[in-house]
Amino acid sequence: MKSNLIKISLIASVFTTMGMAYNANPPFKLSKLNPITVDGKKAYEPKEAHSLFTNYELGMHCVGFDMSYCCVIPPYNSIQAQAIKTGKGGALPKLLSPDDHVKIFAYVKDNSYSEGNKMHYWNVAKDNDGDGHFDSPNDNFANYVWSHLFIYKDLEGSMPVWPTESQRLRVGKQIPVKQDHGPSGAPMQGYMTYAGEHGGNVVMTDTLVPPVKDVKLVLTASHLWDSLGLPLTAFNDSRVKGRSIKSITPKDFQPFQYATVALYDDKGHAINNSMGKRVQYFGTNPVDIPNCGACHSREGKAARLAREEGLKQGDLEYNYWKAQPNVSEYMARLAEGSINILSIHDAHHGTTFLSDYDPKASSNRLGKVGAVNCTDCHGDNVSGNLQEPRVTATGYKTVKAKPLSEAVHGFHLAMVPMPDAAGRSQSCQSCHPTHFQNPNMNDETNPFRVTDRYGNARFAKGDIRKSGGGCYVRRDAHSNPSAKPPFFLNSYGKWQLKNVSMKDEHGRASSMRGLYCTNCHSKVAQALYAADDIKNGNLLEGKSLRNKSLSEIVAGVAGGSMKAFRAMADAKTTGKNEVLSYYIDHKSAPLVKNVGKDGKLDLKPWNHPTGGVVPYNAASAGNDWWLSASEPHCADCHMAPFAEQVTGGKYFPIDQPNKLSLYRYSKAHGNIACQTCHESTHGLYSTRFDGVAKTVDVTTHEQALQYSPDGKYAGPVTCSACHTVNAKGVPVQLEGTAYANDYWASVTLAHFMREGDQKLSVKELVAKYPHKTSQKIVKDGWK
Repeated sequence: MKSNLIKISLIASVFTTMGMAYNANPPFKLSKLNPITVDGKKAYEPKEAHSLFTNYELGMHCVGFDMSYCCVIPPYNSIQAQAIKTGKGGALPKLLSPDDHVKIFAYVKDNSYSEGNKMHYWNVAKDNDGDGHFDSPNDNFANYVWSHLFIYKDLEGSMPVWPTESQRLRVGKQIPVKQDHGPSGAPMQGYMTYAGEHGGNVVMTDTLVPPVKDVKLVLTASHLWDSLGLPLTAFNDSRVKGRSIKSITPKDFQPFQYATVALYDDKGHAINNSMGKRVQYFGTNPVDIPNCGACHSREGKAARLAREEGLKQGDLEYNYWKAQPNVSEYMARLAEGSINILSIHDAHHGTTFLSDYDPKASSNRLGKVGAVNCTDCHGDNVSGNLQEPRVTATGYKTVKAKPLSEAVHGFHLAMVPMPDAAGRSQSCQSCHPTHFQNPNMNDETNPFRVTDRYGNARFAKGDIRKSGGGCYVRRDAHSNPSAKPPFFLNSYGKWQLKNVSMKDEHGRASSMRGLYCTNCHSKVAQALYAADDIKNGNLLEGKSLRNKSLSEIVAGVAGGSMKAFRAMADAKTTGKNEVLSYYIDHKSAPLVKNVGKDGKLDLKPWNHPTGGVVPYNAASAGNDWWLSASEPHCADCHMAPFAEQVTGGKYFPIDQPNKLSLYRYSKAHGNIACQTCHESTHGLYSTRFDGVAKTVDVTTHEQALQYSPDGKYAGPVTCSACHTVNAKGVPVQLEGTAYANDYWASVTLAHFMREGDQKLSVKELVAKYPHKTSQKIVKDGWK
């Protein structure tokens, strides 16, 4: 052991001399942990006997709360959790499931309901059964928007031997969506369901290819507890008590909701901690509304242009609500904006959404048409609508249209590119939700607000990354100037750090500014995915550009042109408008190969040596948007093993064999979800903290501190949340190995561990993943 210590010390000294700044010590103290002795050595055990971790499945759910007019994305927020019996006294921690005679109760603090004075969804009439009337029991919008999804028997994917369409149980039809419940039946507060090793909450849908039916969509990844698809709003019970939904103002928004999970035994008795209180932890569940109303009402650009075209229905809508008592300016403009959008769509695309609009009606102002569901024509993978038009649509003529994400982003980036001083589009931050948790920051006095009240950009001469609010900016670890290495970056990640994150809007060296939306959602990310044919996810063995030099990546992605590569990697709206090109010039990824003859289908994996390529857009009206093929991946910038799983297409078609899965479906160390230790996309630890008053998302910061070993370190979650650790913060199980005195190498080892590795003995584990390999990764990836 002494010789190992000497070797580590010498190597660390050499790395420091080389400018690598290798430091084997943890970036935190252990002052909040319980000191004990294990095998005669001082150690520190976890704070409590159980740790619960909660997260959400998306970066932020951007959704309206008044569906009286239209809906882009239906309400759908999930609470996900993992529960662990910690390794008190040096024992091994254990991931808990129902087999351990436990269950988890979930609720959102001060947010126990939605429909009524927070949401209009179930109370919005819609001809769900297509009989031409609104008088059937399930004729409401909450049932209507999910009716393309179905099951045959249960949410485990069970099917008859010879399934027929008459045997299908459609969500919203044969399976009504209860008020204040998710489409799978999850309540706003109640016990969570558990997804085992194959995942859970399996629903089915059909594709654009008529013979390819009953496609299973696994909505919950393996080894997770889940309250799926809750119709959550950004409004707390206490804030809107006794008020009408029409009185809502921007200062009512609390976008980072507190989701609480509590541990019970299988008989319904609370399990208590050492203080005699119920074992419970909280986490962030983010929900907010897109900023459509800014441009589409009053003096916003879209509203003004509509008037110039003679489209004045929006003005009629605004005037109607302003004449009603107790209606806020915000809600009047929100209604105006919805009608403005529909009127522009009718005028430019030949739709008839306002054909029965009645500006004097006290309710159901769109008449027999009913509320408009955008995914009736625009395919959308997020809601599982792979067909176009949506087969269960009613109320208006439907047509085949562009995928929803492509249509919305492409149109707005063409019309409103809104470059900042660097040429980066302010539109991302302008349109996506921009509310702070502090209600006093939700008006124009907030210097970080990206637009004024009419959607005019405020950072045309500045850096959009210095704005803030909502989904990502001034929130995530990637936009946190306090983030410290090691960052475990590959050559592309180091390029982004040097050329984007550490540069200001004029391209000058700066303190850390971080990344913007378009640095991750990029053509480079899609090209890296396209090049992958990975055999081993731990080291990205097989075919991949991710572990190559920058020159090799540039050659593979941009034909060797650094100019073209830079345009894709840091897309601008000036010049060619590469941000727009990202959407409108997108090439669909191969989904499968067809080796069938004479027009018959015989589908094989995408990398089958023969057969015709079937791209995603041939099967899904949503193309590959929001699926693994089109989303950014941790492995784009971070070196292996800091990468998503290669699951073998376990969640196909969401992911594919020999390709990286999505982050939210990925596991590592003992089936622990990546999100358990790092939190969910766009809110990754450590989140930015600018003080309680000016921080966008205080909830996630406080969430991280629940697991902090010293009350200050704000994530990612450390080993000590579950393990008894030594003075270096390393699990005591690794004592006697070179890992015991090298915190960052032990972190690397945890990321190496994939499904099944937790069953290995320590000796076998260290032999499989030698310390020198992990140490080299720390050194190479420090920045």
